[in-house]
Amino acid sequence: MVEALEAAATDSGAPSMLATLDEIVAVASFTWHTKDPALLVAERLGLDVATRLLSVGGNTPQRFVHDAARRILSGELDAVAVVGAEAMYARLLAQREGRTLDWVLQGDDVVGHDATKDPAPLTAAEYGQGLDMPTNVYPLFENARRARLGWTIREHRDHLGRLWSNFARVASANPYAWIQGAPTSDAIITPSADNRMVAFPYTKLLMANMPVDMAACYIMTSFERATALGVARDRMVFPDCGADANDHWLISDRPRLDDSPAMRAIWAAFGDFGVSSDDLAHLDLYSCFPTVVQSACDVLGVDAFDPSRVPTITGGLTFGGGPGNNYVTHSIAAMVDTLREDPSRQGLVTALGWFCTKHSWGVYSATPPRDGFRWTNPQSSVDLQPRCVSEQREGDATVESYTVTHASNGDPQRLIIAARTPDGARTWCHSSDTALMVESESTELIGRTGEIRSDVFSF
Repeated sequence: MVEALEAAATDSGAPSMLATLDEIVAVASFTWHTKDPALLVAERLGLDVATRLLSVGGNTPQRFVHDAARRILSGELDAVAVVGAEAMYARLLAQREGRTLDWVLQGDDVVGHDATKDPAPLTAAEYGQGLDMPTNVYPLFENARRARLGWTIREHRDHLGRLWSNFARVASANPYAWIQGAPTSDAIITPSADNRMVAFPYTKLLMANMPVDMAACYIMTSFERATALGVARDRMVFPDCGADANDHWLISDRPRLDDSPAMRAIWAAFGDFGVSSDDLAHLDLYSCFPTVVQSACDVLGVDAFDPSRVPTITGGLTFGGGPGNNYVTHSIAAMVDTLREDPSRQGLVTALGWFCTKHSWGVYSATPPRDGFRWTNPQSSVDLQPRCVSEQREGDATVESYTVTHASNGDPQRLIIAARTPDGARTWCHSSDTALMVESESTELIGRTGEIRSDVFSF
C-alpha cells in the first residue's frame, strides 16, 4: 500500500503530493485484518493525516470518488488518497508451506473506522439451502438469463466463452494483469484439472480470481491544488458525474433474478446528466461474474459480446485480477491512464458489492466537466419497485433457476433451486441426487415442475 501511494504521487509529477493529504482511506482487506490499516500506512510514510477504513463491498472505491469529490468541492477536504492491497496468493503459499505470516497488526487500543455495517446479505432460508458465497449465488442469475433469452445450455456456454475470452485478450495487453496468457474460449468454459467446475455453469475461469497479490491507489484533489503543486494539465483526469443505488437488499425480494433496477435507475440519471453510450469510448464494467457484465451491457445498450468494444480496460476480475474489495481502485487507475492517452473521450467505471446489490457508477474525462461534478442517488425510485413474495413451501413448484455446486475434486455436490409455487411465491430448495445433478448440467431444468418435501426437490 505504501509503494502504491508513493508510485501514485510520482506518477502525478508532484511527489510532494503525499505531504498535502488530509486523509488516507484504506479499502478493507480480505486477508489483512487490522483495525486501521490507513493509520499504519500514514505512519510508515511519516504523515500526520486523518485516516479512515471503508466498509465492505466492491463498490466502495468508486463510491468514495463521489464522496471525496463532493467534500473537496465543499471545502471540507483538500486532498485524499484511497489505497488498498490484497495478498491472498501469498497467504495461500504460506499455508501450503506451513509458514507463519508476520504481517503487521495493531493493538487493542487502536480504534477502527469502519464506515458502515451492512445487514445480513442472505436470508435464513437461502443460507439453509446452501447459498453462502457469491460463487453459488451469481450462477442463479446467469442461468435465469439463459432461460429468459431462450439459449440452449450449449449456446449459453459458447456465449460465456466468447465474452470471457474477449476479456482475456484485453488482459494479455495489460502489464499489471494477473493472468496474461489469454486462454481460448474452449479452455475457459471446459472443466479440467486446472479449471474445475465450481458452480454450474461457471468454471474457475468464469469467476473472479481472488488469490492475487495486488495493490492500487488513486489521489484526488482540487484543480487549483493540483496546479499549485505542479501537476501538469495532461496528467489530470476528472470525475465528471456519478451515482449510487442499491437493488433490493435480499435476492429473495427481487422479482427477476437476472435484472437490476438500480443499474437502470443510475443509467437514467446519467441520461439526465447528458451522458449517452456513444459518449463512452472506454468501459470498465465490474466483472466478478459474466452475468453482471451482461446486465450492465443490457442497460447501456451495448453488445456484451462485441470483440471490437470489449467492456473492460483491465481484463476484469478473472484475468486482470480480483483483489477483494479493491478491484475498482485498479479499474480507476487504469481509466486514468487510458484517458490520458485519449483525452477527448469519456470513460465509465462501474462497481458493485454483495450479490449485485450495491452499485456505484462513475464517468471520467480528461476535460473538466462544464457543469462541475454531478452526483445523484436514485434510491427512492428503486425502492418503489415491486418485491417478490418469498417463503418456504411444500408441494408442487416450478424451477425458476438453479445451479449445481461442485467439490474441490470436481464432483457435483448440491443442486440449489429457486422455485415458484403455483401462486407465484419464490421458495428455495435443493437436491443431492447425483443423477439429477448430472442431468441438470446438460438438460434444462428451468420451467419444469416438480415437488418439494422438507426443502428437497424431486421430479
